[in-house]
Amino acid sequence: MVKRLLNAIGLGAPAAPIPFDTAPKKTVKIGSVGTEVYAGYFSEEYLDKLKGHKLAKEFDKFRRSDPQAKMLLRAVKNPIVAAKWEIEPASDSPEDIADAELVNHILFKDCEKPFAKTVNEALTCVDFGHAVLEKTFKTVYNHPKFGTFHGIESLDLISAKTIERWNFDNETKKLKSITQLADGDLRAHVEIPICYLMLFSLDMEGANHEGVSWLRACYGNYFRKNLYLKLNGIGIEKFAVPTPILKFAQGSQNDEQFNYVLEALEVYTSGQSNYLTIPHGYELELNGNKYEPDKVEASIDKEDARMSKAFLANFLELGMSGTGAYALSNDLSDFFLSGITHIADEVVGVFNRHLIPELVKMNRGPRSDYPKLKHGGISDKAGKELAEIIKLYIDGGVIVPDDQLEETMRRRHNLPKASLIGQRKPAPPAFGGGGFGGPPAQGTLSERVRKKLYG
Repeated sequence: MVKRLLNAIGLGAPAAPIPFDTAPKKTVKIGSVGTEVYAGYFSEEYLDKLKGHKLAKEFDKFRRSDPQAKMLLRAVKNPIVAAKWEIEPASDSPEDIADAELVNHILFKDCEKPFAKTVNEALTCVDFGHAVLEKTFKTVYNHPKFGTFHGIESLDLISAKTIERWNFDNETKKLKSITQLADGDLRAHVEIPICYLMLFSLDMEGANHEGVSWLRACYGNYFRKNLYLKLNGIGIEKFAVPTPILKFAQGSQNDEQFNYVLEALEVYTSGQSNYLTIPHGYELELNGNKYEPDKVEASIDKEDARMSKAFLANFLELGMSGTGAYALSNDLSDFFLSGITHIADEVVGVFNRHLIPELVKMNRGPRSDYPKLKHGGISDKAGKELAEIIKLYIDGGVIVPDDQLEETMRRRHNLPKASLIGQRKPAPPAFGGGGFGGPPAQGTLSERVRKKLYG
């Protein structure tokens, strides 16, 4: 009895493993991710004006009109767009290297649109929470190196403002297409299957492919700041000119001189004249009201600072108030760079999971592994700091300088490719190796330089 009780509560002897041939081949999904979507319209957002394509239109105004939003978006996107992009082979085998060379040619040299522009359009997921690119393919005939191959005609951005519905398959519960409603000269009322699309969703939860825009956490600050700016503009306009107060004798409202004074006051308050002439018997006072726009500006600055915090970019605010430590700025900027590296990884992941395997399959057949799109240089330290880090690794014997390290450093710092023409003989190492005057120890110089210098 005790043994059965212990086994029932999981404290008895471990159960025998299930034989492999009797293990279930496929499990059936029982639960649901629970994302609120009705007839293709997501209902996760609690503000009605920020639901669906209305969010895209509202945030388009936000990013175009607000200088703080512009600065934060560029702070996120510029390092990613300017990163070093390359295709890494799946292995060192000739077949995998040939796959990588073809993919490299298609993405970086054969597309009608520069790859940096494609990355910039994919990064509109930061603005709107999602970005959708439509793939169109082409066939290239008789290329001098690759022969006839299937390439990419274009990767075109589908404006988030034109995405009307997200259509799910009733059986699989997976996204099957989107419905686009675009008006104007470039009108299109179509349903596009997901197989023709590349979908970038930022901070996606469950099946909510709309993602979450990084501007969403700033929307309250943007709303209040706009109100403060309007109040400040009204205050400056209203109180920059003193309020005229006219004193006149009782019963003189019907006097011709009274109407003349009113006309003069209207001219004065509208800024058309800087002087008044007052008839005898009338008295005029200019009442100057005190208005302090700096207090409203301080509230606006606080809203800007909160927006920076939402982007993890509060290091950008250091020094604006006259204070801010250099070390603190470094720590916060490292934290920010790790965040945007994550966004770059999200972009890379879409290419590596969908587009690159598709290109290889179309041209060279299925593979067990495929080339990978890689990015570098986003979180690199400044040249001096990086040089000190590499020197520390080399002196400590952690890494050995070789051709690949040299090529990587030259590429990341936009240096020309290595050449044997005009090379100078490097100074011999101070310790170890072949001693002074002799050839350096193995690994301290690249192989091609060693052969050039010492045969």
